[in-house]
Amino acid sequence: MNTDYVIFYAEGSLVCIFILAMLLIHDVLHSTKQEKQIRFNRSIISFILYFVSDIFWAAVLGGALPNVRWLTVLLNLSNYVLMSVMAYEWFMFMAASLKLPFRDDRRKMRLLLLPMAVSFLFVAVVFIVSPYFLVSESGKLNVLYHPMQLSAPLFYLLFSSFLALKDARTKVSREDKEFCWMFAFIPFGVIFGGLLQLLFLKSPAFCFGSTLMLLWFYIQHMQTLISVDELTRLNSRGQINRYMAQVRYRENVTVSVMMLDVDRFKQINDTYGHAEGDRALMIVSEAIKSTCGKIKTPIFIGRYGGDEFTLIVQDSGEYDDYPAQVTEILRAELARKAQEKNLPYLLEVSIGYDRLRDKNDTMKECLIRADEKLYLDKKSRGAGR
Repeated sequence: MNTDYVIFYAEGSLVCIFILAMLLIHDVLHSTKQEKQIRFNRSIISFILYFVSDIFWAAVLGGALPNVRWLTVLLNLSNYVLMSVMAYEWFMFMAASLKLPFRDDRRKMRLLLLPMAVSFLFVAVVFIVSPYFLVSESGKLNVLYHPMQLSAPLFYLLFSSFLALKDARTKVSREDKEFCWMFAFIPFGVIFGGLLQLLFLKSPAFCFGSTLMLLWFYIQHMQTLISVDELTRLNSRGQINRYMAQVRYRENVTVSVMMLDVDRFKQINDTYGHAEGDRALMIVSEAIKSTCGKIKTPIFIGRYGGDEFTLIVQDSGEYDDYPAQVTEILRAELARKAQEKNLPYLLEVSIGYDRLRDKNDTMKECLIRADEKLYLDKKSRGAGR
């Protein structure tokens, strides 16, 4: 190794540090102090610090810094600690983003700290007993170093993938499943970059791999914020409009637009507060997702605005009354959920739907007709605002 290697390694790492710093600055400027944002920022900071420490270690390997035992020990202890911290913070960010319940259990949280705590304790004991045990007189690392260093990070990364995949099985909507799959995939990209660097390459492959995964996640997450309604996790109004712009009348395919809104929603807000109103909307969205999961045809679901929801149903003509089936199942599902949650108010919805009629018809006109039928349904059922 030589100076050219050190320059190449440092330049590659600094580019990654710059990218992550831009993500961090953007996130901090738009921070709402939510748990998941705090965890994400901590994870980014630990990645940046690790890359900085790794640049100095590359300088030692390349001969730009003296290969003395105290410096080797210091830099590798730094890498050791930072790698565990960034894996743990990513794990907790995943848990906060997916709202996994163990975060509210102090006992489970203490147990989850054990892998990192045991790893740190072992290194601390080794360092106290024999400060240079991990480093030979020639400045080379002991064969035990890398297994010890990777044990806790691998646990957190692989366990986060396992929990994300497990959570994906409970999701109904495609968007929620994809969000979980993204969390499950990212650790493998990070691990692959690390193994590539450790076994085959003398380049910052771990740095590149980690940065690419984080950048990809951030772009996907920002897209989600644009296209997904934060409260209900359904498609947003903008995403509904984009989807509708792509749908056209086709022979042998029936396209139906359904409009739903919550009956007496203003009364729920006025009587029980806006927090309970939000809870009602979340229950309705859960019921819609559950209902659509039981219907064997493609259904696009979105929150149109306020207490209104839009469903776009497409079928091949084998069964031409899916909207009626959705209506029946959804109302039964809502009644079941209201009883299960012991709600102090009726939670019902009014529904209207219509179909694309011919090539001259548009989705916008179809939606207007569905909306008109919604209010006819509301009037006929005596369900006011």
